[in-house]
Amino acid sequence: MSEQSNSDQVWLTSPEGLAVMLAFTVAMVVASLFKGRKSALPYPPGPKPSRIPLIGNMMDMPSSQEWKTFAQWNKEHGPLVMVEVLGQKMCIVGSHKVASDLLDGKSAIYSDRPAMPMVNDLMDWRFNMGLQPYTESYKRHRKAFHHGFNKRVSDEYQYLQTVEVNNLLKNLLDSPEQFDGHLKDSVAATIMMIGLGYKTTGSDDRFVSIAESAQLAMVTAARPGAFLVDVLPWLKHVPEWVPGAGFQKVARRGWEFSQDLQKIPFAWAQQQYEQGLAQPSFFKKLRDTPGFASEDPKEEEHIVRCATAVMYATAADTILSSMLTFVLGMIHTPHVVKLAQEELDRVIGTDRLPTLADRESLPYVTAVAKEALRWEVVIPMGVPHRLMEDDVYNGMFIPAGTVMIPNQWGMAHEESVYPNPMEYRPERFLVPTSQMPPDPNQIAFGFGRRICPGRFVAENQLWLTVASILACFDISAALDAQGKPILPPRDYTSGMASRPAPFKCQMKPRHSMVKDLIAHNLEANAP
Repeated sequence: MSEQSNSDQVWLTSPEGLAVMLAFTVAMVVASLFKGRKSALPYPPGPKPSRIPLIGNMMDMPSSQEWKTFAQWNKEHGPLVMVEVLGQKMCIVGSHKVASDLLDGKSAIYSDRPAMPMVNDLMDWRFNMGLQPYTESYKRHRKAFHHGFNKRVSDEYQYLQTVEVNNLLKNLLDSPEQFDGHLKDSVAATIMMIGLGYKTTGSDDRFVSIAESAQLAMVTAARPGAFLVDVLPWLKHVPEWVPGAGFQKVARRGWEFSQDLQKIPFAWAQQQYEQGLAQPSFFKKLRDTPGFASEDPKEEEHIVRCATAVMYATAADTILSSMLTFVLGMIHTPHVVKLAQEELDRVIGTDRLPTLADRESLPYVTAVAKEALRWEVVIPMGVPHRLMEDDVYNGMFIPAGTVMIPNQWGMAHEESVYPNPMEYRPERFLVPTSQMPPDPNQIAFGFGRRICPGRFVAENQLWLTVASILACFDISAALDAQGKPILPPRDYTSGMASRPAPFKCQMKPRHSMVKDLIAHNLEANAP
């Protein structure tokens, strides 16, 4: 850092500098409030803002499970709801149709991301393609994911997924009371093998621990409105010792986790590759095809490092949450378990386990997996988009710079689209095509040019796990000391990614052949 830069930094963090920046920010916000409207058309409706200058809807914003409050606002005001906090306009999208019209249909202007200073600048998550602004650099990063996770390539990972699902079944057979830990370990092992060609060493695996620590820090900080620095970016220059700057300590720890995630697994994978020991994986596929994203070798190495770092951090948490939601849903709907098992027995029998090749022949099981994605959406508020140009939709004006929040939970619980949305009902996806509601995959994995590039791997993983568990085990509520069922509540954590609060269940082998089936599959698919 230059002497001039150091001098500027010292001034910025001095009382005088902070006062000037605060005054400047207030002036800019006030100016934005009183500047002329670009359009005579109305904004989308929303809750009435405060009369106090600058506050806007700050006092209306929920502090937990925001998606439920936002869904209620959409019911009251319509599919688009506009709010404003400290001069920043935010538009909540609560309808799949509207999200499809705007985020899909007009993706050329709706594909940017908010700046997110807390996560991107202070915690250094700029390596995460999903959080990057819509630039040429972003397009090159996305090209890497398309190269390694398009539908054809994703199917090449099915063998690795099958191996790990077989290991999961064995663990569930041995200690079913630890089902949540077994699911977590299974997802971690699968993602690490697909991403890096790395075999995990168990629940205390070092690489998994690194990724989980980084991911937890990121999703906690990425919630809209979680930190004031995302609204007043100049606060990122405030040092940690200043009263009220506790976010800097959070950011520092997040930065440390981010550095470990970017550097340590990549260094291991690179060493394996240079020694000719690399196993088939996303990392190896990128390394085997130089020039796939950039003609500059240094930039391409940077892209590979970023892509492999974000692989676990973005995939594992979401896949695991969907699996836990499936188990919770089965506890609440024992009749669904029975119907799915009847289909499995009728189509494939009881002398083998289902494979991904059976998916088209098992529509009810497929509907069970789809309903797990809809019943409780893993990323309930999606990842915010940022409008790049002024737009008009259904007579409403949406100005450039508006942060678009796709309330994916709300979309998946639209009563007009999914009747009785709080019920786990796979049958809703077994109707004639003309009556079919939107596939939850079209909601859960995002929209437009920001749709999750790893969705095919995630879909395969969820389906295979759902089908395999249902083929092998009866799932039911745990029992209390008096032998009465304990029906767990539908409690979900708050945050960018949401998962069920810890709960208990029973998993028992369906029949006497289950143990032999699992053992046979383990032997047949041994690496």
